[in-house]
Amino acid sequence: MSTGHSEKPPGDAGLIQAVREGSTDAYGELYERHVGAARSLARYLCPSPSEADDAVSEAFAKMLQVLQDGGGPDEAFRAYLLRSLRNKVYDRARRDKKISFTDDLESQAPAEPFVDTAEAELERSLAARAFQQLPERWQTVLWHTAVEDQSPSDVATILGTSPNNVTSLAYRAREGLRQAYLDCY
Repeated sequence: MSTGHSEKPPGDAGLIQAVREGSTDAYGELYERHVGAARSLARYLCPSPSEADDAVSEAFAKMLQVLQDGGGPDEAFRAYLLRSLRNKVYDRARRDKKISFTDDLESQAPAEPFVDTAEAELERSLAARAFQQLPERWQTVLWHTAVEDQSPSDVATILGTSPNNVTSLAYRAREGLRQAYLDCY
């Protein structure tokens, strides 16, 4: 009689380590797991599908080189990849902009910090989507501890539990939110 035991596929951390040890198959698995998220982000950021495809290819090629050189993430491959992709797209956009030079600097407005409203909106929408995916109890504890800035003892009264349980629950909820956020990419 067969036990039916199936081996759980390795997580990103295991695959990253395998890539650093020379496994191209492990990188292929990372690619398959995360290419969809990279394509989605690239289509959002790039003006054309061909530029999006180029950006995704470049980001994955760069990640492979970084991992083979021993750098890069130890666990959060997707977050690192997407940040690298975003930086690549922004660097290309800055490089491709036409630059006009002037001798009259006084007539120019003082420099203001650049705020990428598209990126900020994407971050907000992903965070909101991730928050909505959490169990209600986690949403409650995160809301009261992070947004309302209430103490664990105040939240314990609301949830009918102890402050120590609130602290533990808040930790698990933050970790759950982090993972849900990464999964939204």
